[in-house]
Amino acid sequence: MKNLFATVLSLLLVLSLIKTDLFAQLQLQGNNFLEYSVDRETDNKYFEDWTDIYMNYQNWRLGARYEMHLPPQLYSLDTTGQGISQRFMEYRKDNLVVTLGNFYSLFGRGLVLRSFENRMLRWDTNIDGAKFEFHQRYIDFQLLGGRPRDRSGRRHAVLEGGTVNLKPVLFLSFGGSYVTTRLPAEGDVDWGSVHAETNLNWGSFYFERAFKKFPNTYPPGKAYYGMGNVYYGPLTALVEYRDYDQFDLTEGLTYNNPPAVVREHLYTLMNRHQLVQNANDEKGYLAELSYTIGDKGVLTLSNSRTTNHDGLLLYREYYGQLEFDPTYNLNLVGGFGQQRDLAAEYLNFVGTGKLSFKGYNAVKLIVEHQHAKVLLNDRQFYNQAITLSYDRSPLYTLSLLAERTTDQLSEKDIWLGGQVDVHFLENFDLSVFGGKRREGKLCVGGVCIFRPEFEGVELRLINRF
Repeated sequence: MKNLFATVLSLLLVLSLIKTDLFAQLQLQGNNFLEYSVDRETDNKYFEDWTDIYMNYQNWRLGARYEMHLPPQLYSLDTTGQGISQRFMEYRKDNLVVTLGNFYSLFGRGLVLRSFENRMLRWDTNIDGAKFEFHQRYIDFQLLGGRPRDRSGRRHAVLEGGTVNLKPVLFLSFGGSYVTTRLPAEGDVDWGSVHAETNLNWGSFYFERAFKKFPNTYPPGKAYYGMGNVYYGPLTALVEYRDYDQFDLTEGLTYNNPPAVVREHLYTLMNRHQLVQNANDEKGYLAELSYTIGDKGVLTLSNSRTTNHDGLLLYREYYGQLEFDPTYNLNLVGGFGQQRDLAAEYLNFVGTGKLSFKGYNAVKLIVEHQHAKVLLNDRQFYNQAITLSYDRSPLYTLSLLAERTTDQLSEKDIWLGGQVDVHFLENFDLSVFGGKRREGKLCVGGVCIFRPEFEGVELRLINRF
């Protein structure tokens, strides 16, 4: 493992020093993402690496990815191994883009199709096939076909589809999407949508209605999503609504990812208890107001509610936040929120203070406090998290991370860790974490994974060349 680690680092350094202009118009680019961790509590070691290399020549672009999972993290569904996982050839000419090989795609807002990658979630649902795109002043359309990948790396049956967006005037567009595939046990399945969008000087609006037609043994599905965003002076109002019924397109592979219609939080404790999307049976709204207070701050108020179609409350949140800059070098954020799901109710208090001094130096403190009440038996406890960091931009950041709980059922009550982030040689970013990290959910856009408890050292190296 040590020899492999040294070989990868040496290769990254060499690639970073190669001139991008190799032969006249031929250009080489790429990036690398490496993770290595040692978990002392379980006595396990994990090594994962993704290396992407691209070559550009006039209108042509070639790319390939080499992956290593030796082995993957526990929360990843990838299997142990290594090899070329992606390769593609792309041709661009004026309004036309043709791709052969591996690619990602999004139809509308993701109700019908969203193949994407999120490295932190270990999520990768690329499609291996062909994609044809055309973009012009009055029309955008996309046709594709190929075999999508599930999170374990297995390819599924060929998927075919397309989307078109008509733009007769500058402020209005409308169109539709359609996808078809074949499932081994159920036979042919089809789903699609129609959508419309308008963008005005004082606001923007979007609506999409989707349908799903499975074989007779399955109920038909439907989905609605609408969004309105209005601006009036210092005031901005956002409203989103969704109604998803039998529209979780997951048959061993997740094909779609409709908008979650909840406020996404970057704070650790609040993110840990966000809604996990269930597009088979949920509906609800998000309403949010933002008011700019001169040039000193922004006040944000938010409310979201999600129920199933029988009226059972699945998730509810109230949240308020004030971001304030009393001086040019001081930023303060204070927030309060209440989250409620089927299991518990959480009261959250968050605060952030960042002080900049002497040009490129800054000290930042993040404090999170959460009161939890279990609905089944009224059991109550506190969760608290603190992050203290010193930043010398753009060279390095030093952070101390601490979390505490009074939960009687928890085997531990304190987790302490430290992290160093370093930017060096222009193209390298190194992050090293050491200590203990609590288990819990990590959510992005309604997609959540469960990360187990960790105690040890974790290294992450990102390189661009």
